[in-house]
Amino acid sequence: MSLAESIVLDDQSGDDVTYKKTRSDSSGSSYIDTSTTLTEPAQLVFKHSVNGKGSEAVDRHLVQFSRTKLNTAGVPRTLTCNFTIAVPRDVVITSTIVKDQIANLVDFLADGAITSIAAMTNVDALLRGEA
Repeated sequence: MSLAESIVLDDQSGDDVTYKKTRSDSSGSSYIDTSTTLTEPAQLVFKHSVNGKGSEAVDRHLVQFSRTKLNTAGVPRTLTCNFTIAVPRDVVITSTIVKDQIANLVDFLADGAITSIAAMTNVDALLRGEA
């Protein structure tokens, strides 16, 4: 299982934003907002890597949103928003702990408006390196 060819997410006002997959390999995948252009793209990128080895290995998963706009001089300017999960390969760090920390972050970003998150299947896919 992996993430879908298209991912639909809400923007700040609740409108749907559709990201379509443009690339995928063992290190991650890239998506582009279908309502944007190649000159001024909004992109979603997933990257996976491992730091260290053996019992010291840490799996790193990056989710990156970026949006490029041309300024009045026609120069591209890019906003980047990153979220990185660094998970030690040790059974003491469970997927529940990871999901609780993500829920804390989402709740913080939503000004405490989140009371519960029913499922985190995309997080499971991300942690398995399937994005």
